[in-house]
Amino acid sequence: MTCCRMSRLTARIMAIMLFPIAIFLVGLLSIDQYRTTLIQSEFVALERQGFTLARSLALAEAERDRRVVRRLLSPETMTHLLPLVGLGSSLRARVFQPNGLLLADTARNGSLQPNVEIRRREGKTWRRQTRNYLNSMVAAASGWFSPFDELPEYIELRRQRATHYPEVIAALSGEARRALRVDRLGNLLLSVAVPVQDLRLVRGALMVSIGGGKIEQELANVNIVFLQLSLGVLVVTLGLSLYLARSITTPISRLAAAADKLRQSADMSRRLQRLPHRNDEIGQLSDSLIDLTDELQKRIQATAAFAADVAHEIKNPLSSLRSATETFSRAKTAAQKKQLLTVILQDVQRLDRLITDISKASRIDNEIISQELVSVDFVILVDSFVEMRAQTYSQNNLHFERLKTPLMVKMNESRIVQVIDNILSNSISFSPKHGSVKFVLRPDTQDRTIALDIMDDGPGIPETKLETVFDRFYTERPINEKFGEHSGLGLSIARQIVDAHRGCLSAHNRQEGGACLRLVLPMEG
Repeated sequence: MTCCRMSRLTARIMAIMLFPIAIFLVGLLSIDQYRTTLIQSEFVALERQGFTLARSLALAEAERDRRVVRRLLSPETMTHLLPLVGLGSSLRARVFQPNGLLLADTARNGSLQPNVEIRRREGKTWRRQTRNYLNSMVAAASGWFSPFDELPEYIELRRQRATHYPEVIAALSGEARRALRVDRLGNLLLSVAVPVQDLRLVRGALMVSIGGGKIEQELANVNIVFLQLSLGVLVVTLGLSLYLARSITTPISRLAAAADKLRQSADMSRRLQRLPHRNDEIGQLSDSLIDLTDELQKRIQATAAFAADVAHEIKNPLSSLRSATETFSRAKTAAQKKQLLTVILQDVQRLDRLITDISKASRIDNEIISQELVSVDFVILVDSFVEMRAQTYSQNNLHFERLKTPLMVKMNESRIVQVIDNILSNSISFSPKHGSVKFVLRPDTQDRTIALDIMDDGPGIPETKLETVFDRFYTERPINEKFGEHSGLGLSIARQIVDAHRGCLSAHNRQEGGACLRLVLPMEG
């Protein structure tokens, strides 16, 4: 279930990375939409002014030509146009005849130019210069995403005709039209052309235009606000990034330093310290590293103890061999030499048995980890084992009541058979001649485990030795058994195999007499 949930650390990283990007994109879209809204509003106002001027001009021409109907506008149109536009207005008006000739232009009437007011140029403060520079940068950046960067360029010609302006051609046909251009400095220029007509008679076209300075100023203000927002987001992002970096790198560096100290330390009991107040993946990493180092220390200690036990166990037969060989040279009779040779042969056999069992014990973990576990019906496995071993141990009675319901367990089959064989061998060695060994298999549906009890009729195990019997090289054999027949690794190997299968192997005594070794394994699923 944890793979379907987004981790806390991943959520933090995604939130920090997506937050400034989302704000930036929203800001760009907002600027574009705001610019479009301003342009549309300006066009509506300009078109309204154009229709008002055109209607006034048409009425003036109709009043002048009350007796004679003429299609062309009169040259006196300019005297009517300037008062309507307003002296000193930023609005520019041009009137074109039906034949396309320019009749009047408020920007080219030299005699009626607005009064020029001479003012002293004030120096720009550093704040204004910085504001203008930043505004240019933001405008350039937003221009990458803007649809207005491909507008046609407006070129002022000395001799202007209606054919130079598509909107004027449309107005001479009786249709009002808008046009949006940019000048050489990149400033917007809005123009609207409307027909000057009296009823259905088109007398000419009126083209009104205005610069986009007001729009640019509004956009400049928005750009500055957007820049301030971007800087605020950048500061917040840097702060969050520093927090995230410290929350990740600091504990990891602490763990690395602690692990390095642990590696250089000779104290095997030393442990890594857990990170306090960490409930995310860093805390899980800390716990995993602690568990890993603890497990490695346990294995190193177990390996050292195993090597010490092996050296101790091998030393006994070697000492016996040395003593026998030294005595053999001083033996005088053939009977003494034969007895010494028998001792030497037994010691060699004991060494061979020890080395074989030690080799098996050292390969168990690696074999179980490297080999894939398979699903086996444990009922059939035990039944086949008892039937096969009943022929080997014909002097003892092996009894197993087979269950009808299959019990599936994932295991290394050969190793589990080795476990049962080691337990049975131990039970047979303590059972009297013609004694019985019972196999009782019980499933536990609640814990999803199965338990196999192997019970004998022997003297049982001392209560203080119920756990010691699983130690390496521990041997407490019957009185009538020769010394050195067993290496003391059988039950130790059995428990090692069971532990690798996440099971449990334990021993207890029966009330009616005899020992019982219980093997518990988890059921499949």
